[in-house]
Amino acid sequence: MKIVHVFHNYYPVLGGLERAIQSLAEELAKMGHEVHVITSRFGAESRPREELINGVYVHRVKALRLHFPDLTIPVDLLKRVLKDADIIICWSQNSYFTYKICKYAKEIGKKLVVYFIGVDYLEHHYNALIRVLGRLYQKLITRKIVNLTDIALVTNNDEKRLLRERYSIDAIVLPHGIDEAYLKLPMTDNFKKKYGAEGSIVAFIGRIHPTKGLDLLIKAFIEVATKVPNTVLVIAGSGDEKYLEKCMRLAERLGVKERVKYVGRISEEDKIALIDASDVIVLPTRHAGESYPLLVNEVLARGRRLIMTRGSIASKWVEESGIARVVNAEPRELAQAIIDELKLENDSAKSIRKSVKILTWRDIAYRLLESSQQILNGRVLAGGR
Repeated sequence: MKIVHVFHNYYPVLGGLERAIQSLAEELAKMGHEVHVITSRFGAESRPREELINGVYVHRVKALRLHFPDLTIPVDLLKRVLKDADIIICWSQNSYFTYKICKYAKEIGKKLVVYFIGVDYLEHHYNALIRVLGRLYQKLITRKIVNLTDIALVTNNDEKRLLRERYSIDAIVLPHGIDEAYLKLPMTDNFKKKYGAEGSIVAFIGRIHPTKGLDLLIKAFIEVATKVPNTVLVIAGSGDEKYLEKCMRLAERLGVKERVKYVGRISEEDKIALIDASDVIVLPTRHAGESYPLLVNEVLARGRRLIMTRGSIASKWVEESGIARVVNAEPRELAQAIIDELKLENDSAKSIRKSVKILTWRDIAYRLLESSQQILNGRVLAGGR
């Protein structure tokens, strides 16, 4: 079967959604399918326009961008790739790039599976201007994509409810998966030996960006460092260098720089080792549209403890499921949560892990194919058609 994924970003662009698309695409390719990705050249200007990466055919088309990634406008619709596709997976209803290419695909009679990510989240954005104008854009583009959809997918029940109530479309809940490496033996000592990290570790793992709340975590860490001796904050990830510099200056000004260790972007193996070595991992996000951070299942699969701040789509279902501690995005409350978690035994996290079914990307690929088969057989699940 020929499967085409559409989204404005793909490897080497980093991000949770980009990783999810790549993981699923590569898993489908391993299963013997012909898998293509149509994406833009933004963030991959040095890469070939077309290349084969881990069994996946990547096509980077010329596009324009109006400041925001979601406002990426494709100049080339890559009709030759779309014309003989069996199924097309359209990632994110917020992406104009996705909408434009999938609209053409629908016009030539193709079946569309749409992954709705971050439904109407800009209405909760911290910037008032984006909150007003972005909300109008999201509602308009979502309605347009809903009208193209044959099968709607979401990662969580909260967005399933939103789609039903606001757009009268039923969706299938298909969460993100994890790499099988996360189900292997623990590597607790590997990270500490390699990076020279000693004592109790509080970890931040992710993209370095103001919406990810690293500055909030550093402010909270002052109290943690004071009350819990021999504790270090390890920061792993890359991204906005100016923001990172600002955060490191903040740590110095607050007197905790010696207890803060930045290790940069690390390999997947080192990431697993860091999770294993950590006493608690913190996700202090300010990103309201964060619907399914891959880190949640990765931490859970390794039997470690996670703290998350409220305000995102993900924080709602994480709190309801009880798989992590969720607190307000306020330094003192976050600090107290970290201190409390540092005092607990790891058995509490491991018991949660045993009560939750962790799905690999192979599991997700099979479920996606099962859902897709229903429209290939002429049975439509969504959109009232």
